Amino acid sequence: MEINYTYSKRRREFGKQIRFGDHGPVVLACVMPDPSLEEQWVHEDPVNRSTNNGVQWSEHEANTVRVEYAERGIWHTEGGWPKDINPDDPEQVVRFRKKAEKDESYLQAVMQMSSVVEHYINQNNAIDVYQSYFTDPSCQKMQTLAPSFRTMAVMSDPCDPTRPVQHISWSPDQGKLVAVSYADMRFQAANPENSPDSFIFTLESNTPYFSIESPHPIVTLEFNHRDAQCLAGGLMSGQVAYWDIRKSSANVAVSNLRNGHRDPVRSLHWIHSKTSTEFYTGSSDGQVMWWDARKLTEPTEVLILDLSKNENADEPEWSKQARTHGVTCMDYDPSIPIRFMIGTETGLVFNGNRKGKTVFEKISATYYCHHGPVYSAQRNPAFLKNFLTVGDWQVRVWSEDVKESPIMWTKHHDVRLTDGAWSESKPSVFYTTRADGCLECWDVLQKQNDPTLTIKVADKELNCLRCHEGGALLAVGDDCGKTYVIEMNDWFVTPGKNDKALLTAMFDRETRREKIIEAKQRELKLKTKSSAKAEATQTAKDKHAQLAETEARMIAEAEKEFDELINELSMNDKHDDENGLENQEKENVDELYDQTVDQ
Repeated sequence: MEINYTYSKRRREFGKQIRFGDHGPVVLACVMPDPSLEEQWVHEDPVNRSTNNGVQWSEHEANTVRVEYAERGIWHTEGGWPKDINPDDPEQVVRFRKKAEKDESYLQAVMQMSSVVEHYINQNNAIDVYQSYFTDPSCQKMQTLAPSFRTMAVMSDPCDPTRPVQHISWSPDQGKLVAVSYADMRFQAANPENSPDSFIFTLESNTPYFSIESPHPIVTLEFNHRDAQCLAGGLMSGQVAYWDIRKSSANVAVSNLRNGHRDPVRSLHWIHSKTSTEFYTGSSDGQVMWWDARKLTEPTEVLILDLSKNENADEPEWSKQARTHGVTCMDYDPSIPIRFMIGTETGLVFNGNRKGKTVFEKISATYYCHHGPVYSAQRNPAFLKNFLTVGDWQVRVWSEDVKESPIMWTKHHDVRLTDGAWSESKPSVFYTTRADGCLECWDVLQKQNDPTLTIKVADKELNCLRCHEGGALLAVGDDCGKTYVIEMNDWFVTPGKNDKALLTAMFDRETRREKIIEAKQRELKLKTKSSAKAEATQTAKDKHAQLAETEARMIAEAEKEFDELINELSMNDKHDDENGLENQEKENVDELYDQTVDQ
């Protein structure tokens, strides 16, 4: 049996001097024994009792379904107008405004308000509300901010059966809306009964805010960067479509099937232009097309990614298309509107310039990034010369000045990587998604070997990732049609005081190192080539000398054999002459003998 006691004492009584006293015992209570209680005694063996004076507490975490709210009220857009003035008529508004500005009461009201506004301005000037008050090193040591996250919402595909999430887009108006496109990209495995529609969600509700109807599944869907009510999307059939949610769920315009892509549209980006209606798309058929949303019958410009120098005009079109590089991802930064980047299925990344006339002028640089398809290629928002690529099992950071090798890279993962993106607010942070359902958060200024934080988002493969321009929110889509909105804490959002300078020094140092290595390799190749050429020249000279020596030796042997043959022939002739004289003498002797005998 365990008994707990609690002794309480006021805080003001702490620290007082202890005063001891000497006095005898005092009887507080006297309880005499009661014999009648002995009869009620019951012997129990064993005895098991538990006593706890404290209150039991337990902590549980649960991700409950968000409560649905309905808003009802009056839409108060503008007030203070007389009944005879229509605020939607600009001429009446301007006329009334000019009349009100000439009134003396208006001037007096402005003068009274100006004094109050000036007072608050002076207060803001006296106190810097944007000052960092905890920049002292001693204060920084006491800070206990650690990397953490919070799941804000989980938005599921309302269709049955569910479809994989292929693309996510944040609306430009403070990120209140999220457009999610669904499509099954598995080869010949898509169910024809699946719905081709996509949806727009809000962060306050799990149900779709708006439905986007389409004749074919939408692979990529993007909000217009200036008008949050307009969207453009690339379809699985190779077409592009344009929607205006103020009009209806159906598309406003759709491109012609003949003049579009031949494969699904893998990437789409809006272009900063005067009309804000231009965008460009890329597909695995090896073509990049520029479009105008006002006229989608045909593209305004087409770029075929055929980098071979074949000038045969009679070559068939299918032969040219066989040499093209299929597009898997693209990147566009508004600060450099004429530049764009293309990631291909062959592991190459092209740095493009739209002002070029030919293919080789438009593709200004080529980077051999990965052995397989490039799933993501994105420039750093603060350092435009450095870009990130995701492919195979590795993430690599490149510099435009170095084409042979990356300046930074991660270790080879055990699981395939599917997407990646830089943080929009902290330039040293980037995020990657994996095929096992994990989200990795990296900060290159803190660690380069391992991620700073790994989040188990889902049990299925994560397909896409999109960062909000504020930097705190991430939208991640998985293979089961669920979209997770994750809020990162300030550790991943707010850059430090010296982060930009440190990251600049790191990128410059690594770029310089790779340039030195590249120069050494180039010099080594040149030396190897020159030595091989000199060796080949020396070998040719040796062969020529050996051939000349062999030829001279053969000529000498031939002359020797010829002289021996001449000498032998001359000896034979001499011997023949001697034999002829002997025969003549013998004939003369025989003739003389015959005459003597006759006589």
